[in-house]
Amino acid sequence: MSTATASCGTYRRPSMLESAAAGIGSGLVSWAERRRYIPPLELAVQQAALRRRQELGDLRQDAIAAAHSGLEPRR
Repeated sequence: MSTATASCGTYRRPSMLESAAAGIGSGLVSWAERRRYIPPLELAVQQAALRRRQELGDLRQDAIAAAHSGLEPRR
């Protein structure tokens, strides 16, 4: 056990089922966001919406990775 792991206390690694469920949930949210209707106003508006969706996806992946890292959340 590394010192970083030891300093965090006890941590149970996620099971394969829990990891799969987190991945499926994240995929479903991404799929639902892609299906949302964006009115054909301007190309810039559509590009901004796509960029924001990608940013939200990155944030979601960071949150899932942090939840499964074994580190305690910052307060």
